[in-house]
Amino acid sequence: SPDKNRKIIHVAGTNGKGSVCAFTSRILKECGCRVGTFTSPHLVDITERFLIDGEQGEEEEFLDAFHRLYDLCMEKKDEIVHPSYFEFLVLIGMLIFKEKNVDITVLEVGLGGRLDATNVIEAPEACVIASISLDHTEILGETIPEIAFEKAGIIKVYSPVIYDDSN
Repeated sequence: SPDKNRKIIHVAGTNGKGSVCAFTSRILKECGCRVGTFTSPHLVDITERFLIDGEQGEEEEFLDAFHRLYDLCMEKKDEIVHPSYFEFLVLIGMLIFKEKNVDITVLEVGLGGRLDATNVIEAPEACVIASISLDHTEILGETIPEIAFEKAGIIKVYSPVIYDDSN
């Protein structure tokens, strides 16, 4: 339950997710919040995915979180399904942000929304959906409404929704 007692803004969409995450994180930081930002993919170094107040995470923090989660998975291997690569990264990010005591996390969806690993968040502070267009049609659907349905899967009861309806 990586979201327990955590404030999270959940961001989905086809185009602009990264920009929305960057702008939102910067605004929150300027308002005095300590902000954790999880984005994907990384370009050079995996720690690019884990930002605290706009600064890239440290390799030591990443490795420590990785090893603790990996050891837990091995300990519970007969009780759980081993997380996928992306699920593991989400868990690492949430662990780092919890331990760094961020005030709020800006969490970017990896692919789609409804079935994405980030969609374990039960009560986000807000759900943001950036612009939607045709993408990953082999997975998300062949039409804008089908893709929008998948992206809208992050919407939760009682959480405000901000969306780009410019398409």
